[in-house]
Amino acid sequence: MTEDTTDPDRWSDEAKDAFVRAADALSSALRTHAVAVAAAGSDADVATIEAAKHALTDALEAYDEAQYDYSGTFPPFAIIEEDDDEDGGHDHDHDHGADAIADQDVSGVTILQRMDYRVTDPHAVVAAGKVAQQLSDGEIEGPITGLGEALYALAHSNGLGGWNRLAETSGIEPVAHVALAVANEGLLPSDPDAWPDDSLSVEEGELLFQEGATWVDD
Repeated sequence: MTEDTTDPDRWSDEAKDAFVRAADALSSALRTHAVAVAAAGSDADVATIEAAKHALTDALEAYDEAQYDYSGTFPPFAIIEEDDDEDGGHDHDHDHGADAIADQDVSGVTILQRMDYRVTDPHAVVAAGKVAQQLSDGEIEGPITGLGEALYALAHSNGLGGWNRLAETSGIEPVAHVALAVANEGLLPSDPDAWPDDSLSVEEGELLFQEGATWVDD
């Protein structure tokens, strides 16, 4: 007997609804981008065009993924991300031997990240946040009037990219990033109201891994 390996979510009503929502978001992003370009009249409007472009790219990726999840097919403009490794391997798929086995004794892990960005044009960031809000289908409420609201909207629009997508936003320049994996037995409770004030710190945790990168020189 041949085993059926078809994705059980394929052709489901839920996947179809997600695809329709992605199509609506793509249509809205395309209109927003067209309006931004058509309304531009000088170099001062480039930031708004760039913000709309990034939002359109995100919407294209979401549409691509939603169509594949529903039908197993790709749209004609599918965005294909190729792995630089020709054998299809990934950097995290390495066998670390005894060290990997020893890590299995760890019962809790905390990932700490710090991402620093230089704000070069706050008005461009706010403009990008407004575009992201328009693509959120009402999930991001309230006016985008300041840098904080704009950053939140950019990180949460369409559930794509998260805070990492800030590096692609006009008006923000990535400076440095560091990530730590720390063994931690004192994990946060499920109720956020019970979290300590210093919830971003880990005491006496064994450092399992550290990764860092910088993009610009001071």
